Amino acid sequence: MRILLLAPAAALVLAACHEIPQDAAKPYAGKADVAPYEGGIFNGDKQKFEQALAERASHENEYLRTGDAKK
Repeated sequence: MRILLLAPAAALVLAACHEIPQDAAKPYAGKADVAPYEGGIFNGDKQKFEQALAERASHENEYLRTGDAKK
């Protein structure tokens, strides 16, 4: 009976001893991030980009799409 209690406890203790070292985070070495409105059809116009997002989001509103919006 004692072995049945000690075996799982020993397994947990030994499993906890194998912790992976957590070194300091390395700096990001990839390319710089580009704002989504800087290229393509918006050419850096943030206001035009935000208007396009709002327009696209309005098409996903079920109340507006089906005409059930309160007037």
